[in-house]
Amino acid sequence: MIAKIQPHHHQKMAYIYLRQSTMGQVRHHQESTARQYALKDRALNLGWQNDQIRLLDRDLGLSGTQSNNRQEGRALLQGLLLCGGCGRRLSPRYKGNGGIYPVYECTARHQDTIHLKGCICIQAKLLDEALSRRVLEVLQPEQFQIALRAVNELQERNEAIDRQWRMRIERLDYQAHLAQRRYEEVDPSHRLVAATLEQRWNQALEEAQRLKDDYQKYRQQQGLELTAKQQAELLALAEDLPRLWQAQTTSAKDRKRMLRLLIKDLTIEKRRAERKAILHIRWQGGAIEDLIIDLPLPMPVRIRYPESIVSQVRTLASAMTDLQIAATLNQAQLRSAKGKPFTKDMIKWVRYRYGIPAPVLKRPEEFTVKELAAHFQIGIDVVHYWIQRRLIPTRRLTKTAPYWLTITPQKESELRAWVTSSSRIKMQPIPKDR
Repeated sequence: MIAKIQPHHHQKMAYIYLRQSTMGQVRHHQESTARQYALKDRALNLGWQNDQIRLLDRDLGLSGTQSNNRQEGRALLQGLLLCGGCGRRLSPRYKGNGGIYPVYECTARHQDTIHLKGCICIQAKLLDEALSRRVLEVLQPEQFQIALRAVNELQERNEAIDRQWRMRIERLDYQAHLAQRRYEEVDPSHRLVAATLEQRWNQALEEAQRLKDDYQKYRQQQGLELTAKQQAELLALAEDLPRLWQAQTTSAKDRKRMLRLLIKDLTIEKRRAERKAILHIRWQGGAIEDLIIDLPLPMPVRIRYPESIVSQVRTLASAMTDLQIAATLNQAQLRSAKGKPFTKDMIKWVRYRYGIPAPVLKRPEEFTVKELAAHFQIGIDVVHYWIQRRLIPTRRLTKTAPYWLTITPQKESELRAWVTSSSRIKMQPIPKDR
């Protein structure tokens, strides 16, 4: 006997928790499993009775992520889903920071080193919302009957709990009555015995009163007593089952219980090429139904620009710059694929992605600075001198855009005479063709 184990410990239950994180460990490390089960013999040797020992082995073969939040998690279909690829159970896994993104994943993906390609991992929100809508559609004609059934089940549960409490209270009342009778039957001359019996009687009365107080607190906390007003509210809610289902006071645990009263199991099949998932529903009554769910498009496809925007950019690009196109689209209250106003860089990316050429806005009769310099066989600094002195008509789209120059035959003659007579302007040689 271990010194730390006292007699009052043997009055409590002994729980033995068994766990190995994968089915591979359960199959290939059976000696470890056997040692864990052998802990029951250890508990028997330490003084616990066989009916006081409980083995908790439901987590064998489950990783910590799979078993986390199993009872109170937001995934409504846990325990109901079967993989359409291998037939095994789908377990909820909570991903993201704080586990805010639940998914359903086939257990074979983590229990075996090799799993089938058809094994499924799918967003929990996608299936939960689709099945919730279907359940509300199916139950609309029978909302009133379901509400009455729920009230009856709640009352039956309350009555069962009340019976358990009353049995415990009756047992303590009987013990207190028995202690009282023993005290009253004792010979008063035996003062020591009478004092002991009186003390036991007082203890029995205190325990009985404490249990009654606990019972009243429990009833208040759990809301076991349904008033007429509460029953009327329940019946009123039966006319609006969607509001009851979506109410913030309805927990995920309550929704799971509702689903299990209606659905026996679900088999999910994922058709990736069609971007669809088929949910085979087997209802408790034996009926079978298929629910087709559209899978969300990949993120690159979702943020792709629609054809209408691309067509407008293609049309406007023939006569406008990127900045002008962005302003035109914004003025029409159009937005980018991410819902933002258009910018010059966005239009530039659309043109690059869809092969839209840049607009040719230079007129045929116009020269660039380099072209005019080559035409007169002079340096570009001379052309810029003419531009600064406004000797040549110029045009530019923006303040930073290049100059486009236009000269008439008369202006060309004047400039050529200027170049010929000037001693400062050096003629540039014309490069020979190779």
